[in-house]
Amino acid sequence: MKISFHGAAREVTGSCFLVENDDCRVLVDCGMHQGTTVADAENFKDFPFDPKTVDAVIVTHAHLDHVGRLPKLVKEGFKGKIYATPPTVELASVVLKDAEQVMEDAYRSEYRPKLFESADVEKTEKLFKAVDYSRKVRLDGLTFRFRDAGHILGSAFVEMEENGRARAAFSGDLGNIHDPILKPTAQLAAQDVLLIESTYGNRLHETVQDRSKQLKQYIINTIKRAGVLIIPAFAIERTQVLLFELNHLVENRLIPPVDIFLDSPMAIKATEIMQDFPQYYNQTALQQVCSGDDIMVFPGLEKTLTRDDSKRINDSPRPKVIIAGSGMMNGGRILHHLVRYLGDARSMVLIIGYQASGTLGRRLYNGDKHVEVLSERINVKAEIKSIGAYSAHADQKQLINWIKQAEQLPKHVYCTHGEEEASASLATRINEEFGITADVPRIGDTIII
Repeated sequence: MKISFHGAAREVTGSCFLVENDDCRVLVDCGMHQGTTVADAENFKDFPFDPKTVDAVIVTHAHLDHVGRLPKLVKEGFKGKIYATPPTVELASVVLKDAEQVMEDAYRSEYRPKLFESADVEKTEKLFKAVDYSRKVRLDGLTFRFRDAGHILGSAFVEMEENGRARAAFSGDLGNIHDPILKPTAQLAAQDVLLIESTYGNRLHETVQDRSKQLKQYIINTIKRAGVLIIPAFAIERTQVLLFELNHLVENRLIPPVDIFLDSPMAIKATEIMQDFPQYYNQTALQQVCSGDDIMVFPGLEKTLTRDDSKRINDSPRPKVIIAGSGMMNGGRILHHLVRYLGDARSMVLIIGYQASGTLGRRLYNGDKHVEVLSERINVKAEIKSIGAYSAHADQKQLINWIKQAEQLPKHVYCTHGEEEASASLATRINEEFGITADVPRIGDTIII
C-alpha cells in the first residue's frame, strides 16, 4: 500500500491523500485550500495525479477543506463512487452548492474563472454513495470502514486494510470531547500506520464549564453596554453547538432577553439536516429531543435566510447577538457586520473556531488594530475575545488520549492537518509518550506500508 500526501501536510486545509496498490487508486478526501489568495491559487493547480485514473474517493466529513475540490475532480474526469456517511452526503451537497454560489457572487464583477460550476456540483452529487459507520466496503485489493470521529454530524475516521496485510487509518478531523450533541470519537483499531490531524497539536482547550461561563458573561456584558456581539461561526457543528448552549441560557433565564440572529443560510440548512439525524446524537441530547425539547430553537432566535432578512438586522435595536459565517471571516455575511461594528467600542467579536493563517480572523485574533474589510479600512475598536473550547477539534491532550486508548498502538504516526509548529509539537509528544516514530510529512511525500 502506497500513500501520497497531496494536501493538509504542514498546513491545515486542502486535505487530500492518495492510496494506491496494484489494483486500485483511492483518494481520502479532496478538500479546498482556504485562507489566503495563495491558497485560492492552489485550488486551481492541476492535481498531481490524473483524476480519470482514480477509482473511488472516501470522504471523512463535509467541511469544505475536505470536500471542496470534489467538483473539480469530477470536472476533470473522475467517474468513480464517492463514499461518505449518510449525514455527510446531505451536508456535502449544501456545502458545495454554497461554495459555488460564493464564488459566483465574488468573481462576477472581477471576471475571474470559477473553480467549478453548478453543473459540476450536480454531477458530483450523483456519485455519492452513503455508507454508515462500521460497515466494511470492499474495493479492488482494499477494504475500508468508517468509524465515528465525533467532529461534526456524520464525521468519520477511516480504517483501511490491504488484502489482510497492511493497515492504515486516516483520522480526518477528530472531535472535541466536550461536544454536547454528538457521540464521542470511537476507539481506534490496531493499525500499522496512523495519519492523525494536528490542528490543535500544540494547544489545550478550556473546560466546558469555563466556556459556558465565558459565553454567558460576554452576552451579559454586551447587553449592559447596549452593544452588538458578533460571533463568526462555522455553519456545520459550531453553530449547532452554540445554539444548543444558547438554548440552555435562554430557557433557564441565565441571560437577560436579547435578540439573537442566525444570519447564515448554510448554517440554517445544516441545522435542519442535523435535526433529521437524531440517531447520531449522544444519549443526553437524544433524551432531550425525545422529551419534546427542540434543542436548537429558543425565544428571541431569528433565522435570516434571505438577503433582505439579513439587511433588516441593521435596523434591529441594540443590544443584539449576530451569528454569521464564514467562521474564519474570509467571506460571507459576517463581513458586512464587521464593517458596521468593528469600529464600535461597545461591540465585541467572539472567535470560537480555528483561524487559518492569512485570514481576517487570524489577524483579529492576533490583535491587529487596522484591517481591511470589503475594501474599507477599519480601525478596530470592538473588543476581540476567543473561546478555544468551542472548537470542534480535539486538543493535544485529547489526541494523545485517543492514541493511548487504541486497541493497539500504531507502529508509525504521521501528523497532518496542522500548521508546521502544531504538527511538530504533536509528533514530539507522541514520540515521548509512546516511543512511536512520529513524522511530519511534506506535500508530495510518499510512504509505503
